[in-house]
Amino acid sequence: MPEEERSFPDTIVQENYVTFQHEFIEFLVAQLIDFRKVFNGDLDELLIFIFVSRYYLREERGRLQEQEQDVLWAVPPTLSRISELTGIPRETVRRKLLALQKRGLLEKVEPDKWQVAVRNDQPIIRADYEQFWQREMRRLVKLVRALAPYI
Repeated sequence: MPEEERSFPDTIVQENYVTFQHEFIEFLVAQLIDFRKVFNGDLDELLIFIFVSRYYLREERGRLQEQEQDVLWAVPPTLSRISELTGIPRETVRRKLLALQKRGLLEKVEPDKWQVAVRNDQPIIRADYEQFWQREMRRLVKLVRALAPYI
């Protein structure tokens, strides 16, 4: 097989499927265990928080050009948008957004747009859950190192 075909991402993953799957599952399980603790076992609340957090992370990375190209992801999401894309019923999304707001993790901006709550230029979740964040960073580094030889 020519080298350019072997390096195609699908081929690399297929040839090393067990390694990729193992490393990903190890990462995901550890993340979900930690997230379960932070969000008191509430998967919908976790999913909504992560969904809203994507906007903050895109902005923090400075990916404004990509945001402008994809208008749907360029501004903080509304309750309706969160419900539509996550599949979580609107009323459930509304309750979870209010609970996240009460915990100080999200804040409402404009009429019906939501964003990550920030204090001192840092998301509150990073400051309030520092140990979790440190474990997450170590797991990410471990995942990248484990898969780097294949990429």
